[in-house]
Amino acid sequence: MLKNHQRTLFFIRAYNDLDHFSPIIAEFLNQGEDPIILSYADLDLSNDYRIKYLKSLGNIKIKKILDEKYIASERRDNIIQSFLSRLYSIRRRNNNFIGKIYRKLFFDCAFETDYLKKNNISACIFEWGTPFIRGDVIERFFVAAKGLGLKTIAIPHGCNVFLNSDVNTGYIKNFNKGILPDNSDRNLYDYYVFQNPIRRDGWIKWGYDPIKTQAWGSPRFSADWAKTNQLICPKYLPLFNSDTKVKVVFMHHQKEYNIDQKAIRKTLEVLSNNPDICLVVKDSTRQGKEYFNKAKLSNELGGSLMEWCGNEVHSPSLISWADCVIVFGSSIGIEVLLQDKILINPLYLHSNQTLYEYYSASHDVNSDKELIEVINKVSSNNLEDKKLGVKDLLNEVVYAGKDKYDVPNFYYKKIKSKYLNYHNDDEKYT
Repeated sequence: MLKNHQRTLFFIRAYNDLDHFSPIIAEFLNQGEDPIILSYADLDLSNDYRIKYLKSLGNIKIKKILDEKYIASERRDNIIQSFLSRLYSIRRRNNNFIGKIYRKLFFDCAFETDYLKKNNISACIFEWGTPFIRGDVIERFFVAAKGLGLKTIAIPHGCNVFLNSDVNTGYIKNFNKGILPDNSDRNLYDYYVFQNPIRRDGWIKWGYDPIKTQAWGSPRFSADWAKTNQLICPKYLPLFNSDTKVKVVFMHHQKEYNIDQKAIRKTLEVLSNNPDICLVVKDSTRQGKEYFNKAKLSNELGGSLMEWCGNEVHSPSLISWADCVIVFGSSIGIEVLLQDKILINPLYLHSNQTLYEYYSASHDVNSDKELIEVINKVSSNNLEDKKLGVKDLLNEVVYAGKDKYDVPNFYYKKIKSKYLNYHNDDEKYT
């Protein structure tokens, strides 16, 4: 390997990370780079359609260093697993007594330092979060990278579409106890990246460094990548013929995001018992966030439920099949808008406020009755035009509140830049 040949290392944990990292990695490959993906969790990359596409673009290396203790800590199926996970999280804290003792006695970054040197790594790209909450492997690589003076950047593993900050039950519980978030560890990254200025400003108010915390846009939902992703995504093959009915997809969101489980269940009952629709329910792509027993509830719902699926069915292909998509709080609604499909936003299923209603980009409903009324209008194409609101929302989320630009290329330039840019100089997004 040439001495001056510099490479970029991307750390992948879960389905969502790969979803948002892929367009950036594709840009690196299109630029003739040979990036490395390091997978440290139990995610099957070998059969993933995005990995297959990335391999078709050029020379990409995939390295697996499984963090078995971290993987085990994510399993909380019973009391013993939950207890062990709790003990693990205590040890993982870098600023308590146990965490400090553990690092003093058992921590060694020699392998990681050597790996970064031998592979001429110049930048390490992590997902959102502190450097200390994803296990030993990530922390050791982060410490090694900082020690070597490499760039360390945290980029989105999802897309936050909320207006309010108290978006989940964990935050609310702490606020009620008078506890504000401690985000000092996140300020250790050279950049902490958000897609849009509204969410960036919200986190700066919570203590993120206003210089390092920047809005770069959304590569995942940029127009060109969205089209590519739709083309390479395995097609959805419905279990039954649904051409004579309104095809409805119901997208679940993560359980802690201030949702109303009773209202969601009632809505599923109403939809599944409507003879004029064909219903597919899709779990959140973030595994472990389910709040219903899929097998049990599927048997209890009505005959219009055609399928209840997980990550084995990909959201872009489901949206392509659908006539309308019901989304509450999830960023997958942006994919719905990019595909020019009807986005229904049931405000009554959660207590958060989102960019969808803020920009009037969705068809908002306040009850099951209003939901069915909108679905009934889908076939007749008798719905209000939302194009202006969609444009405003995409400008905010995809293009960081600016005019349209090549978002993956912008990430590439920022990551590869010789210098860190901490100036507010209205740099060109081209």
